[in-house]
Amino acid sequence: MSTWLYLLFLCARCLGVSPPNKQVKYPHLVWSLLLLICVWFFTLHRLITMRFYKQVLTIQKLFYFAEYPANMLLTALFSLRIYRSENFYKRLSLQLERLKAQIFVNADAIPQLYRGLRKQIMILFCLMLVFHSICALVDSAWLNFDPKLSFASNCAHQLPCAMINFGLLQYILIHRLLCLFYAELNRRLAELQQRPDAIELKLEELRLISVELDGIQAKLLDRFEFALIVNFTNSLLSFSYETFNTFRLLELAQLSDWVLYCYRSLWLLQHGSRIWLVLRANERIIEQKCQLRLLLNQLDASDARLERSINSFLLQLQSNHNQPLALCIELDTLALGGFINALLAIVIFLVQIDLGNKSLKGFV
Repeated sequence: MSTWLYLLFLCARCLGVSPPNKQVKYPHLVWSLLLLICVWFFTLHRLITMRFYKQVLTIQKLFYFAEYPANMLLTALFSLRIYRSENFYKRLSLQLERLKAQIFVNADAIPQLYRGLRKQIMILFCLMLVFHSICALVDSAWLNFDPKLSFASNCAHQLPCAMINFGLLQYILIHRLLCLFYAELNRRLAELQQRPDAIELKLEELRLISVELDGIQAKLLDRFEFALIVNFTNSLLSFSYETFNTFRLLELAQLSDWVLYCYRSLWLLQHGSRIWLVLRANERIIEQKCQLRLLLNQLDASDARLERSINSFLLQLQSNHNQPLALCIELDTLALGGFINALLAIVIFLVQIDLGNKSLKGFV
């Protein structure tokens, strides 16, 4: 295990959103419950005691407060359900190791695999640490570095966000690993065009490997599906409200509130990244599957048996096509069009409500 991967799992386990070792299973469960109690307590305290420094409409308050119950639900899902099954991730790890041995017949390709994955882990892990450090600093600056208020605010905001982000990061990295497996599968399939010896047996072997990779992706989607739906909904509503608030601050020319601008910019970056990185991780696999279909169609079917093998492979790829999330959200960046349309609709709705309220008060 690389140093960066070890550090990633260490941070995730400290946050209670990573599969624990068997030796510390129950202490880790107790620690996860304590973190959840801390998050839920300070979040509920924030909801009860929250006071706005200017008049805010009820509908705008609902958009603002929607993030808090979503964070509570997501932290509970990641901590107590998704990453709580030690056996699931143990089986997943063994299956990935077996597939690695089957796909990477050339031992020289394995270091290259880990080199590419290690770079991805290092970049994302460092960005995550820097981001949350800046968020904690800005949050404390907004509260004039009051220790008591800063601690309560960070427990209500930064702690649940860190738990959710590290939970999603592991999902993204598993898909990145699967993408590298598909890329090697495509490379081996391309080699069959140059060395057609015993092509039927090799093609069947690659087809079975593809079936296993599709099965792993389906299991991960089934396990993360509800959390991803909640995450997408939460990020869309939060991104819409923060976008509206940013424009409102610019309209009021409150340029002196630079801390508030920084905080809103960080929140926009966080929620936008949560949507983009998940969609992009799945799209990489879709691109590799499209490349796999292209290579299969380029194979020269010299006899009927080979043609049947190729058609069987293509049919299997077609039947295991990318499964939409909740039967409506395609997990690729094309779904961003739908998110942008929904974002614009929500922002326009909030602007209309705000203008209508001002006109009733005689400001417009």
